[in-house]
Amino acid sequence: MRMNKITAILSLTDPSTREMQPLTTYRPVAALPFASRYRALDFHLSNLSHAEMDSAAIFIGGSGRSVYDHIRSGAVWNLESNLSGGIFTFSQTYMKQQMSDQHFDENYFYENQKEFLVKSKAEFVVVGGGKIVASLDFSDIRDFHMAHSGDMTVVYKNMPVQEVQGHPHEKVLRLDGDHDVLGFVSSADFDYTEDKVPMSLNFYMLSVSKLLELIDRADKEGIRMDIDRLVAYYAQFYQVDAYEHKGPIANLDSIKSYFEANMALLDKDYYDAVFHGPRRIITKVKNEAPTYYCDGANVKRSLLATGGFIAGSIENSMVFRKVEVAKNAEIRDSIIMQGAKIGEGAVLEYCILDKNVTIEPGVVLKGSKDNLIVIEKNRTVQA
Repeated sequence: MRMNKITAILSLTDPSTREMQPLTTYRPVAALPFASRYRALDFHLSNLSHAEMDSAAIFIGGSGRSVYDHIRSGAVWNLESNLSGGIFTFSQTYMKQQMSDQHFDENYFYENQKEFLVKSKAEFVVVGGGKIVASLDFSDIRDFHMAHSGDMTVVYKNMPVQEVQGHPHEKVLRLDGDHDVLGFVSSADFDYTEDKVPMSLNFYMLSVSKLLELIDRADKEGIRMDIDRLVAYYAQFYQVDAYEHKGPIANLDSIKSYFEANMALLDKDYYDAVFHGPRRIITKVKNEAPTYYCDGANVKRSLLATGGFIAGSIENSMVFRKVEVAKNAEIRDSIIMQGAKIGEGAVLEYCILDKNVTIEPGVVLKGSKDNLIVIEKNRTVQA
């Protein structure tokens, strides 16, 4: 064990995955494209990289193809496989959990987590989910945890009530004057009396030995949960300190929140706060030609990635790589993901187009801020 060394376990098994279909039919929430050239997962991996972690385990409820394709060796984040670490991915965990019920003994459920923790030779572990996008300083969180006497530390942010109330998967902290956690309350049951409330970001810091203790306790008590929810469940029985995160966050717990999180980045000051802060957000480099703008192309207050061909009009929109927009096509207040083709004279308003969607000439799709039109991956929409 190396003193003060940190490792991480990420559970990309957020309950909101089901509520965000069709965008999450073939990918976890953390693998969603974000901000024209990133994925939400880039924030998590960048946080690990800046904390100089050399190992991490990622548990994925369904298919891990989109995650594997993006991470590859992990070298971009200095997390490539080596003698001391690497990124270890475990996909189809829901199916394997069902198999463990039928074919393995009762202690099999947490076997992968236990083996990873022992082999990591780390002193501390970060446990978290995938839907909260934020630049977190895990080195500072570790130092905070070491300076306090709690068994674990939870990361929280003071959030406006409207961003917590009505979000069923969130937990609100009850804190005393010393920022010790008195309890976790479901957002549905919390008594909202202030303009802002301390919302858990579902990231925890604790010692590896303490997490192994929780897992052994869960085995004995027959408790089976994804590891981030297991830590949250047992937090009620332990002393928990609270670390306040003061930077920007996005909670990708619905189609609407995903849309709003991307649209917010069209404000330059907010974009700079997210991407030009003290810890750079790292992603895979794609070396390709710049986007080409034809004579007559009209682009306003939009963010476009590389490799595109723009002959029409785009306003207040997020456009990813290799998107083609034909002459007289109009795109407003929309998210257009990689490889989309927008035909001549097509009109899109308040739409989210997943990867490789084709909109044929003359198609008109007009949604609204509260009624977004979502077109699933690889679809062709005819007039």
